Amino acid sequence: MARAKKPRRRVRFTIESRLENVPLVGMSVNRLCGLIPLSEIDACRMELCVVEAVNNSILHAYEKKAGGEVEVVFSLFSDRLVIEVLDSGTPMSETRVRDKGLSSLDHNTVSIRDIPESGRGIGIIQSIMDDVSYGTDSGKNCLTMIKKIVPSKKMKS
Repeated sequence: MARAKKPRRRVRFTIESRLENVPLVGMSVNRLCGLIPLSEIDACRMELCVVEAVNNSILHAYEKKAGGEVEVVFSLFSDRLVIEVLDSGTPMSETRVRDKGLSSLDHNTVSIRDIPESGRGIGIIQSIMDDVSYGTDSGKNCLTMIKKIVPSKKMKS
């Protein structure tokens, strides 16, 4: 199956690196998923992945400092959804995405207090998405998340 070179739809939005802006991004992605033949559960999963990625940009790349920009690009192709989260903050190690895997979600603990409070976002994203990659180019960091979709006659053009 050949992949379409241009997305059917592309939406790009930018927020300031402030945690109170993250719910706006999540809700926007959830609504955009209404254009795709995804269940409500899958739309919520896409929202969760984007919220995790944007939080990581704000908390780690910008070290919780306002004034930076986090850009989200939502691209709908005939066979997949591609969501990119970009920032110009401190890049993370590219191996973190490659090596994180689902092991970050596995915790053999006796008490709920022993479960780490952070460090599971990439694992969550990888468990939901079909492909996840990360790179830095010309000072721009980009986390790319891809979810395969089944084309449907219901898909709006």
